[in-house]
Amino acid sequence: MKNLKNLFVAALTLVSLTLTSCLHIIEEVTFKDKGNGSYSMTLDMSEVKGMMDMMKGMGGDSTAVVPEEGAGADNSMSQMGEQLSSVASSLKGVEGISNVVEVNDTATLKFGYTFDFADAAALNRALKIINKDKYDSKTDEIFKFSGKNFERVASGDLGEEIKKALSEGGGEEEGGEESLEMMKMMFADMSYTQVYHFPDREIKKSDNSLAQLSDNNHTMTIVIKPFDEEQQKQKPTVAATAKLK
Repeated sequence: MKNLKNLFVAALTLVSLTLTSCLHIIEEVTFKDKGNGSYSMTLDMSEVKGMMDMMKGMGGDSTAVVPEEGAGADNSMSQMGEQLSSVASSLKGVEGISNVVEVNDTATLKFGYTFDFADAAALNRALKIINKDKYDSKTDEIFKFSGKNFERVASGDLGEEIKKALSEGGGEEEGGEESLEMMKMMFADMSYTQVYHFPDREIKKSDNSLAQLSDNNHTMTIVIKPFDEEQQKQKPTVAATAKLK
């Protein structure tokens, strides 16, 4: 948890500078018929970049709110992107993993990584390493795929881990409860989106109430908002199964 918390305290600082909630996590997985496919994880803070650019362009006192290029906020962005995207060394030599690409785009504030996997077992091996190295979180089997059946288990919920990290960060400050409530308001629209593609199969049904089907039932999307109080009343979960044909 410590590594994860340090990573997203920087995000909390950046978002507080613009007084807007614009942190989006996108996890996208493609499973082909033989079980091989691709995986990507992206932290999208492009809305923060747009807001900061707009405030800089306003001139006047905006420079007091938004640090100039090379100042603390930009350093935090670079460090955050570096920590999240640097997975190549961790995945080097992992059986069944190939084409690891790191995303560290400080111009648009998009960070993350992508890689190809030979089967679900290889994908789980890679995620176990990443979760341990980057988030100090222990996970074992996250995905199961057998052609006609797909399952994403509840463990390894990055959205929930980030929520805990940000909550702990706010709670440790002076006036913790007040800071926590302000943090909840700022991150009310934070989203954790999971997108599952099955190009060789159609999705018959899913047991996750948030699942939305598209692409002629070849794609399933689940959007969770960890700080949305109304959605949280429904106890949303990343866990999902899908019957395929």
